[in-house]
Amino acid sequence: MKAFRFILCILFLAGCMTQAIAQDKQVVTEGAAMTFDRPHVDIGQVVKGDKKEMEFHFTNTGTEDLKIEIVSGCECTTLDWPRKAIKPGERGFVSAIFDSTQKDKSETVEIDINLENLDPKSGYPMFKRVSYTFELIQ
Repeated sequence: MKAFRFILCILFLAGCMTQAIAQDKQVVTEGAAMTFDRPHVDIGQVVKGDKKEMEFHFTNTGTEDLKIEIVSGCECTTLDWPRKAIKPGERGFVSAIFDSTQKDKSETVEIDINLENLDPKSGYPMFKRVSYTFELIQ
C-alpha cells in the first residue's frame, strides 16, 4: 500500500511540473513578434512635481530579429529603448520616466513603439503600444 501511495505521489508531482513548464513557454510567431510581460502599468498615486520610473519588459517571441525604430509618448515622459536588434528569444525593455510637473489631473499615458520590422500581413512597419496610469495628488 505504501508503494502505491508513493507512485501516486510521484505521478501527481510529475503532472504538476509538466503543467508548470507548459505555462512558462511562450508561443513563437513566424516573423517578428514583441510580447510584453505587462503592457500596462499602474504607478498609483503621484504628488504633483514627482517623477516615477518604470520599465516595460518584452520578449522577442518571433523568428526574426526585432529592431525598434523609435519610441514616443507625451512631453511628460522621457523614454529609452534598445538601439540594437533583439534576437529571437531575447528580452529587452523600454524604460520610461514620468514627470508630473505639468500635469493637472490623473490620466492614462500611452507610449508608441514603432519597429523597423514589417508586418507580414499588411506590409507596413509594425507598431506596439504600452501605457501607464497615475493618480495625481495636488
